[in-house]
Amino acid sequence: MATYETDIIIDAPPAEVWKHLVDVGKHDDWSQHFRLRGEPVVGGPGRIEFRLFGVATGANVVFQKVDEPRELRWVGGPKGVAYGSHFFILEPLNDGQRTRLRHGEDFSGILARLIVRLLAAERGGPSYNGFNEELRRRVTDR
Repeated sequence: MATYETDIIIDAPPAEVWKHLVDVGKHDDWSQHFRLRGEPVVGGPGRIEFRLFGVATGANVVFQKVDEPRELRWVGGPKGVAYGSHFFILEPLNDGQRTRLRHGEDFSGILARLIVRLLAAERGGPSYNGFNEELRRRVTDR
């Protein structure tokens, strides 16, 4: 297993950050890095869309954890090759007035370590940091 994790501080309570994170119908309005499709309910189907080496692609996922406003997690990808457990963990700061967003993925399979290295170098794949910044702007610039 290999893990890639990023974080960002957002000047808003977790409930406000959560509201924009799970409003997947509006991801097209503000996100260039990831677009989540499907209703976030545990066991429900979804799809994550992103660019990989300049080509639009995506993966079908299953929502594994939907714990408002603390954690959103889905799993997907080819098992044994590059299976991922993608997560967003929202931690309240400053008596709940700010949020630390931890955003990452636990990968398993033969390509797990390679994928983490590519993500860390932000070469050719989706930018987790880019999504974090877009979400921060979406929440705070309204």
